[in-house]
Amino acid sequence: MRLPSSLTLKLLFACLACALLAPATASAGSAPPMIVAVHPASGPLRSYFDLPARPGRPAVAGTLELRNRTGRRVVVLVDPVDAVTATTFGSAYKVRGLPIHGQTRWTQVTGRRVALPPHAKRLIRVTVRPQRSAKPGDYLSGIGIQAALAGTQHRLRGNLAISSVQRYAIGLLARVPGARRPHIQLTGGTVDREPAGLSFFLQGRNDGNVVLQNVHGRVQVTRGNRVVADVPMGSGTFVNGTSIAYPVPAVHEQPREGTVFRMRAVVYYPGGVARLDVPIRFGHAAAVTQEHFGGPKANHGGVPIWLLALLAIGAAGAAGWLVRLRGRRLRSGLRTIERALHAARERAEPLSLIRLAVRHGHSIHFLPAIARARLRRDDVICRVDDSAIVVVAPDTSHAAADALAAEIRRDLERAENVPEVAIDVYAVNGDRTAADLLARMSAAPDEVAGPQA
Repeated sequence: MRLPSSLTLKLLFACLACALLAPATASAGSAPPMIVAVHPASGPLRSYFDLPARPGRPAVAGTLELRNRTGRRVVVLVDPVDAVTATTFGSAYKVRGLPIHGQTRWTQVTGRRVALPPHAKRLIRVTVRPQRSAKPGDYLSGIGIQAALAGTQHRLRGNLAISSVQRYAIGLLARVPGARRPHIQLTGGTVDREPAGLSFFLQGRNDGNVVLQNVHGRVQVTRGNRVVADVPMGSGTFVNGTSIAYPVPAVHEQPREGTVFRMRAVVYYPGGVARLDVPIRFGHAAAVTQEHFGGPKANHGGVPIWLLALLAIGAAGAAGWLVRLRGRRLRSGLRTIERALHAARERAEPLSLIRLAVRHGHSIHFLPAIARARLRRDDVICRVDDSAIVVVAPDTSHAAADALAAEIRRDLERAENVPEVAIDVYAVNGDRTAADLLARMSAAPDEVAGPQA
């Protein structure tokens, strides 16, 4: 499942119920004109669907009861939506109208647009059919429900009008039987200057096959012997196949450019413990932003010659090592892309490729680590030549791949001491071969991300 940009997610979270498997709640007040009731096909009565499902076989989740409590007609839109993890833990769901991915495509509902007469009700049947290749694990998606009450638009002065819309999000957890592998990986930390003050971000992802509840822990940031921030985490839910950037505010901190902090974190979850201990440097971009907000002046001078020399030596050594492995990696990349093309044709699913490239002579050793923090279990990174890697993203539309590329671009801009990186997104035409795609990507003009030369 893919995540849109962080700004978009903030808007989505404001509209939806963010607690995993919590009762569906409306955004339109304590006495909404329409209510939703969940009737599971089996098991205890819950406010969400939770059912076993087998690959290739349909399973009835139950029904949704839509009830109009008013004397006016209500139009209800019902759509499967992707599930994501809120930044500070807890599940959330995207709004209807955005592309859906993975397990969300398994959901079928009997009515996508329902007109409810006054005081009427309607039952919507919900069915789940996992694809034949589905592996054991927990698969969380959601059902977005949006209701517009006829005649609720209020026109104000000029061209301004206000309409009332209700939104619900119902969780749908399909459990494919088999071995469970709970695992959380803490992938790094960053620091940025925001309008409210300095903020650190602990990056992590649930790369196991279990939706983990009761995830909690602690993250501490120090500078020398001084504690800059010490924040408890959770308790909350971490949806598998998604990543987070847990915020750690330090609003009164105003570091000089180049200041090095230390982030230590521990996260406990059912089945394991994840730990992190990394240095974090307050870089030039954050220092410039801080200066704009009235903080210490950033360093606007050139890059020190000694640093350029070290980068050149490191890049040359890495380039020589990559030349020796180039042939093998190119063949491996071709085979990986060919397999992905074959799978996409068989399943009639979209496939996208994201190419990240540096200028010749620069090392690409940092690219896989930065890209991997944003990827799903099914995504694959291929090193195809001396200066580029390709992310193979199955079951991913061009719009979703654009959103993923934007997240990777943002991470690159926050990283320190990296060369400029070009990022290109390709929606794959099923008639092309892997060799054609790589040739096309190599010949295309680059869109540069990250620091500019």
